[in-house]
Amino acid sequence: MSFLNKVVLITGAGSGIGEATAVRFAKASANLVLADLRGETVTKSAEKCAKISKQKAIPITADVSKTEDLKRIVDTTLNEFGKIDVVIHSAGLIILGGNITDPNLMENFDNTMSVNLRAIVELTHLAAPALIESKGNVVVVSSENALKVRQMMIPYAVSKAAVSHFTRCAALDLAPQGVRVNAVLPAPIITNLGTYAGIKDEDYQKGVDLCPLKAKLETHDVAELIFFLAGDTAKAITGVNYPVDAGSLLVT
Repeated sequence: MSFLNKVVLITGAGSGIGEATAVRFAKASANLVLADLRGETVTKSAEKCAKISKQKAIPITADVSKTEDLKRIVDTTLNEFGKIDVVIHSAGLIILGGNITDPNLMENFDNTMSVNLRAIVELTHLAAPALIESKGNVVVVSSENALKVRQMMIPYAVSKAAVSHFTRCAALDLAPQGVRVNAVLPAPIITNLGTYAGIKDEDYQKGVDLCPLKAKLETHDVAELIFFLAGDTAKAITGVNYPVDAGSLLVT
């Protein structure tokens, strides 16, 4: 499947799932706008993509929790390419746990929601006119935790459940204009995000051992599903949350 002459905007594109997704679209000849909080990493990601496809890959250093940065991402994309065909939300999301009695619960909750939920809602809102014009689509990276109930995970799990429901609501709103919205729900994957959050390799291995397939997920596994959902072969799919979890949800 080719994305030649298509414009794909990816947040969190400097590492992890976002970077793997950017590489996948570069291989399909897409023009890319890659945003990330870490300027050095997103610049390297853009350089890698440009070498793969010879199409444009524009890096943007941005904080998705800030409205002015989100507006700059959209404006830069439209000024450079004149359109947006696909928006992929894969920004470095906040993983903060906590139970209902924790003294710092509300601080963690507010910080988590501002990045994990509000940024996705606002960027979709800002990009919606361009997506309606292009009959484009949105793919959101959520988490299997949107469907799991675990102790000590209120901020993160609630934010992911909200993201998944936003996906359904936005899909219904935008369907009359021919715009699709879907989400992927990965099980834990070893990425920089997990490292920053203090997740250790042995924690990932415990998750792998609990999965029926006993398979350690790689970032490209998620990128492939994102790529499929963004393409014309998925033209009849919208409002769906797709797990990529090696069967983890089967035993929850």
